[in-house]
Amino acid sequence: MTDDVPKPAPLRIVAGVILGIFAGFIIFFTVSLLIGMVNNLLGTSLSMSTRFNEDIWSAVLLAVIIIACTAGVLWLVYKTPPTPESEA
Repeated sequence: MTDDVPKPAPLRIVAGVILGIFAGFIIFFTVSLLIGMVNNLLGTSLSMSTRFNEDIWSAVLLAVIIIACTAGVLWLVYKTPPTPESEA
């Protein structure tokens, strides 16, 4: 089963990468906030902060989330056919 989906334009690929990076940063800061809230509520010592330049675990989490988000958005770009141009 091969679907004849045309290749996406380079502009769609670049837009997908940029969207994946922005989404990755937003999700990273949300996850860091949730881990910090759980840390404060339970009194545990999870070493996770939003300072990814000082904490190796934060840097690894940031990299993994950005790569996952970018891959997910690019998968959607390749899966979704472009909108047909209307003739007006």
